Amino acid sequence: MRLGRRAVLAGLVAAPSANAQTTDLRVLARRAAIYLAPLHATYARRYRDTVERGQKLNKLIRQLSPRGDALPAAAWLDLSGEPMFLTLPRMGERRYRVILLDPFLRIVAEMSGAEPRPWMIAGPAWTGIAPSEADAVHTPAKSMWLRHTLTVDAKDDDDVNDARGLQAKTLLETPDERNQRRILEMQELMRYRTDPPPEPVADWPPPRPTDPFDLFETGLAMLGDCALGERDKRMLEELAPLHLRPGRHFDARSFSEAERAAILQGIADAGSEIEAARASLD
Repeated sequence: MRLGRRAVLAGLVAAPSANAQTTDLRVLARRAAIYLAPLHATYARRYRDTVERGQKLNKLIRQLSPRGDALPAAAWLDLSGEPMFLTLPRMGERRYRVILLDPFLRIVAEMSGAEPRPWMIAGPAWTGIAPSEADAVHTPAKSMWLRHTLTVDAKDDDDVNDARGLQAKTLLETPDERNQRRILEMQELMRYRTDPPPEPVADWPPPRPTDPFDLFETGLAMLGDCALGERDKRMLEELAPLHLRPGRHFDARSFSEAERAAILQGIADAGSEIEAARASLD
């Protein structure tokens, strides 16, 4: 059966051209790159701290020398198993800040007060109940970044030493470590497991800064550890032509050469916009 001339022309108008398809991919790649950029940055920072510098997961790393007017400490949390407990001493008049950041670098929780209550920090899969003396902090991702800063007068040695003492009393503990400490300190009869789970290991592949597609690769790796909200699900649906699947590899080979070029251009567009936005803040 032959198609009429009008039917053929109508089909050509209705079918997207190759140029239209690559243009759409460029636009979508720009949106995807902006969306995944914070995750990419988090992945790179976590890799540098834990793999290159050897910082253990779920361990509070304290800086003993002030940076400006702050004495910092930080920890990368792996909450794929049990929760972690964060306990601060009585802070009195000392100014401080404790924040918990998700892979998008959004603040999930912030501790405050002269006598802050302990936190039980639990990942998205945890279904237990926090003890009455602790506040439950349920996180949207298995990998979180904890940051703790004490405000100090760097020119006053006594003030810095006092802050160091408070920092040393700040505890980040597994449930077993917390139970053991409380048994020793308070003579409490509490649940205690003699076979604690193995320590989490930082075994992520290194980021590839010279590969533009690594932004998608590392971003998707981080996204795979997140409990996706409706906004994130809608975003991924809109970006479906790019085949972005949380926790999965980005397969650039599934696209034609022209399509890959369009995606790379979209990533470059996003990079230029991000740099321009940063420059405007300087």
